[in-house]
Amino acid sequence: MSAVLLLAVSCNNDLDEAGFLYTKYSVEERFEMSQNWLEQNPPVNIIITDSTYRIFLFADTHIGTSMEVRQMLNKADTCAVAAIGAGDVCRGHVESYDSLEALVNDYPGLPIFMTTGNHDLYFGNWPEFYSRFGASSYYFSVSTPVASDLFIVLDSGSGTLGGSQLDWLTEILEAKRHLYRYVTITTHLNFFRDGPSVICGLPPEELYSLLDLFMEYEVNMVVSGHEHHRYENVLGPTQFVTVEALHDEESNSSWVELEIGNGIFDYQFKPVQ
Repeated sequence: MSAVLLLAVSCNNDLDEAGFLYTKYSVEERFEMSQNWLEQNPPVNIIITDSTYRIFLFADTHIGTSMEVRQMLNKADTCAVAAIGAGDVCRGHVESYDSLEALVNDYPGLPIFMTTGNHDLYFGNWPEFYSRFGASSYYFSVSTPVASDLFIVLDSGSGTLGGSQLDWLTEILEAKRHLYRYVTITTHLNFFRDGPSVICGLPPEELYSLLDLFMEYEVNMVVSGHEHHRYENVLGPTQFVTVEALHDEESNSSWVELEIGNGIFDYQFKPVQ
């Protein structure tokens, strides 16, 4: 039983040493702390003068080392309005959080948004993420001369959104969807896979509720990571994209470049060179 459990909760074979299962803070506690943080830090609205822009999306960098994610950020810094990390951005150690924070600080002109994956929560180190980067559940927007677009970031690092976060997401979509041209959601756990897998996903009942919600409010894209494999699936109005790991030890590292404009909503996978 224990061997099966280890496979189910880990991201592929990337197991850390003793302590890797210890998360301490539940998703409900993290959501409450995120809401408290947002009371003092209102949602970001990125205002640009161009009608077309790019967002870079990535996942599973597992810092440690950061050569490949730095390659992506170097490019994003020149041509993107923001970058979004879909969890497992580090390994959960204090030292890896130090490395991640130093990396983010190297790009002061580039908004870098992140949420937690399971690895970021190991060793009870949610407070490390929270004290350095703030909320793990939030939204931001990009406003152009033509329209505004909404980006929602969700915390699925414990294998579920939890009831409070799901209610919050529903309220956001009910209140705000009509104000925005496109809606993109980013979270760690992927929604679809093309074959058998030992990697855990969202609880089935929660998954069905989310799929209904995405269809009702015409969510345009959901981007996730977790499996270190590329998946592309369409259900109703929603494009689901699972990003390959942007990890120095992976042979198939890539990120996603999303281009948005008037009548434009296109994405491409960009492999590390």
